[in-house]
Amino acid sequence: MKLHTLGPEATDSWKAAAFYAGKEPGRYEIVGHASFEDILENLPDLTGDCLLIPAAFQSQKLDLAWGDMHYLYQKRLHLQDVFILPLNPMLLLENSYVHNHLAFTHAAVAKLLLQYVPDAKVVTCPSKYLAYQEYRRRGQYVLTNEQNVTLRPFERVLARIEIPMVWCVYQIK
Repeated sequence: MKLHTLGPEATDSWKAAAFYAGKEPGRYEIVGHASFEDILENLPDLTGDCLLIPAAFQSQKLDLAWGDMHYLYQKRLHLQDVFILPLNPMLLLENSYVHNHLAFTHAAVAKLLLQYVPDAKVVTCPSKYLAYQEYRRRGQYVLTNEQNVTLRPFERVLARIEIPMVWCVYQIK
């Protein structure tokens, strides 16, 4: 059975999918997608498979939070299981060479970033991994997974954040 989630392998979602699939070796094939929106917009093509998504899911594109998705997609998704697994530790970085106030992160943690940098102009990306890539090109701030980071001399760590997460596994109807 296919277990659909956010890719690539560097994402928290992939880590959670690997953890979950590891409880029943051989049962699940993990399929990473560019965004959760891609999965939700194509549910009819995924009937019979499963979706793994964090309870902190946020989509600016679809104007949905996890609760909205849980209720609005109830005809297409059946909640099958939940578990707790910590997110990878996150770092909030500042590039001292850039002064444009642009801050990159995933939509689910955009408000968290603003708690630390209230004047940031937040740009959301489909994953914290992609947010780090955008930050490296043109950002002053990023909130990303620690494992994504190669710290450069002109960058400083403003915060290291560790958060447990509730993960939801849905059967796609």
